[in-house]
Amino acid sequence: MLTLLDIHNLNRGAKLSAAMLLAVYFILAILQLQGYFEWRSPFFLLCVLTMMLVLQVDASRKGSTRWGWIALVFGLLSWQMPVFTLRYATLLTAAFFVVEYFYGRLSFLVALTAILASPAIDNITGVFTFPIRLWLSGMAGHLLHLVNPAITTSGNLILVGDSEFSVDTACMGLQMLLTSLLCGVALIALYQRKLQRVLSPVLLLLVLAFIVVLNVVANLFRIILLVQLVLPPGTAAHEMGGIVTLLIYVVLPLLFLLPRLIKRLGKARVQGPPAPVPYGYGMGLQLLLAAGIIGIHCWAPSKAAARAMPVKRLPGYTYTVLPDNVVKATNAEALLYVKPVKGFYFTDHQPMICWKGSGFEFHKVKEASIGGNKIFIAELKKDSSTLYTAWWYESGAHATNSQLEWRWDAGINGNDYALVNVTVEKQFLLVPTVTNLLNAHLILE
Repeated sequence: MLTLLDIHNLNRGAKLSAAMLLAVYFILAILQLQGYFEWRSPFFLLCVLTMMLVLQVDASRKGSTRWGWIALVFGLLSWQMPVFTLRYATLLTAAFFVVEYFYGRLSFLVALTAILASPAIDNITGVFTFPIRLWLSGMAGHLLHLVNPAITTSGNLILVGDSEFSVDTACMGLQMLLTSLLCGVALIALYQRKLQRVLSPVLLLLVLAFIVVLNVVANLFRIILLVQLVLPPGTAAHEMGGIVTLLIYVVLPLLFLLPRLIKRLGKARVQGPPAPVPYGYGMGLQLLLAAGIIGIHCWAPSKAAARAMPVKRLPGYTYTVLPDNVVKATNAEALLYVKPVKGFYFTDHQPMICWKGSGFEFHKVKEASIGGNKIFIAELKKDSSTLYTAWWYESGAHATNSQLEWRWDAGINGNDYALVNVTVEKQFLLVPTVTNLLNAHLILE
């Protein structure tokens, strides 16, 4: 039978073990995640503040190993697929395992905050909300055209006389989607603490989905406001218009609905007295996981390389192989890049990122169908020069502009994909050049 002194010594040992494990994971996070987070950005600061707000533990429920098994799975995946996101997930879930085993059960809001803080989610929203931006430009242009027939749309541009409004630059609402979701999580945590009631994970996810819808609505009205009042980018009025629509269409509805939802559908928070740490197989799992994570850091590959893909050599083009097995081809009329994607779980070399890094701005971005294949086309403008570009994803005879389609095919069927991007100086050359490239099936099987 344990004496009070024995229990006291066990508690001291548990606290020391937890502190040591958390210190190890913190050091590994600093070593492994350099360049993954923008540590000094306002968004990262918001993530830290939100995590501090939602971080609560139920000390009556210690000894849980659920995060340990999840961390073990992420660790094995990160050994096979050395990407930042899996390293982040491994370290984070391992830290959650330490907290839940030694201190108490974490709330679902903690996991949500950690997911929203991941740069991978920012990349996903940036890539997969692109069709929504095109839809928003068309919808906003249609509504404005009903009021003013002189207003027209061209791809992601809304034209008002000599003024152009790009949904990409005016689309602050979509760019602030993760910020809105984090604010929503923070408000939920505040109201749950105030009312001493908690929402179920299903209801929490429904609330986040509702915030996404509110963001789309807010962005639609924001575009209409900016165009109707002719508020160009870079002005204080332009930014204020975005803030006002965000407050009216996102924040105010949440302030009205959340307390009522939590009060009516939330369950009463019940927390018993602190429980002792159960010394069982969980301690062995802690040590196994820590040893595995340290081993991954020491011996696993630090970076995955894109596999060289066989690219068909076309007559008239001069070919050069760049770093990451990117193939560059040029002729008198076109500049072609074929960029292999490392895997369906990786980000790709988006032209809207690469060309912007060279100082170009995208205009008139739209979807086009050429030879039965859907691609994206756009104008690139820098100073007084204009280029015309198109891009799609290709694997053998299959070409598409759908992120979901190519990633699904790559993940399920194991097909390797490359991003194909062709740029010309003369607009009339774009369609025939794209047609020839699509018919050539650049990626050899």
